Amino acid sequence: MKLYEMSDDQRIQYLVNNNYIDLEQALLLKSRNPLSRDLSDSLSENQVGLFGLPYGFASDFLINGKDYLVPMSIEEPSVIAAASNGAKRIKNSGGFTVTSSQHIVYGQIVLENTSNTLDILESKRDEILQIIDNAHPSLIKRGGGSRSLEFIDYGDMLEIEIGIDTVDAMGANLVNTILEVTSSEVSKMTSCDVLCSILSNSGAGQVVEVQADVSFDQLATKQMSGSEVADRIIRLNKFAKRSIKRAVTHNKGIMNGIDAVVVASGNDFRAQEAASHEFASQSGKYQPLSEWKLVDDHLHGSLTIPIEVGSVGGAVSSMPMAQLSLSIMKIKNSQELRFVIGSVGLANNLSALRALVTTGIQAGHMSLQSKSLAISAGAIGEEIEKVATELNKQKNYSLANAKKILKELRN
Repeated sequence: MKLYEMSDDQRIQYLVNNNYIDLEQALLLKSRNPLSRDLSDSLSENQVGLFGLPYGFASDFLINGKDYLVPMSIEEPSVIAAASNGAKRIKNSGGFTVTSSQHIVYGQIVLENTSNTLDILESKRDEILQIIDNAHPSLIKRGGGSRSLEFIDYGDMLEIEIGIDTVDAMGANLVNTILEVTSSEVSKMTSCDVLCSILSNSGAGQVVEVQADVSFDQLATKQMSGSEVADRIIRLNKFAKRSIKRAVTHNKGIMNGIDAVVVASGNDFRAQEAASHEFASQSGKYQPLSEWKLVDDHLHGSLTIPIEVGSVGGAVSSMPMAQLSLSIMKIKNSQELRFVIGSVGLANNLSALRALVTTGIQAGHMSLQSKSLAISAGAIGEEIEKVATELNKQKNYSLANAKKILKELRN
């Protein structure tokens, strides 16, 4: 039986049988109660309840020679289906190859009233670096700490830009703590006013590069050859470089998958979105984040994108579902998590582009939305599957038609 044909309980048992989760984690999934009242109170202000998102997983990810199941939390069923679909085509062609830069988080201290300050800062460079590292000694013990220190003069303002290796933590709170300690000492050194000290969500020091080949036989449809599909994908990718409106939607398809894994792993999807779209604009014009081209006799895809996540700390360590996600992926560190998230982005991108240049996006999208439409029409229990099946048969995906089918079913 295929994964998408299983019931929820059968999929949970599949995870247990294949050592992705233990029995305690299986009970957590079955309980559908991911947060205790105390924990949810600690994570949000004026908390009155929980807002649920479906939690599933994508399959067939072969990344740097290792197989992964990838948890994804999202309200759109076609996203997980597309991730698995793209991943399987890439796996059958050899899998993903992923590399990354260091995990550097940048912080900024902004000074005002900065006459002759640059010379003072340059003379105190080593002392400032020592202050940075002394501000969080446990980070040094884990192999992290300061990696760069730049002084940027804007005339009436001066920026101190600090690059910090946060190891496996996403690093927002950690870097902000270091910055506040450092800014106080710098203010004393220079007699300058500190306007603010805060991390940057730039992501320039956390870039992941994903590469994948896709053979023509994995692209072909009943109506089109694989080489024709590949050529159409390449042409659509070129169009995204010319049209900002298309580039935005191209990148949204990438972020569909990326955000779903970021959420499932307890990370900050707002930071991820900000970093990704800034990166897409670095040339001065908003561009597609992925590139597709013909190499020899196959389609070659690449995705270069900052991935701003951690595998420890904050909500990642405190939320049981986030820990369960890392368990399913068998993640050892933040770099591995970044590899997986980047690969999901390219898999979703491949599926979206292939659908767009062949059958169109709605054929698969609406067939997967049919259950939601059935529920909106008022279907319950076994009615949901029956109404959804009839909707897919008729291919008339409207609420009015769903209500008509339900009424006929009940009569």
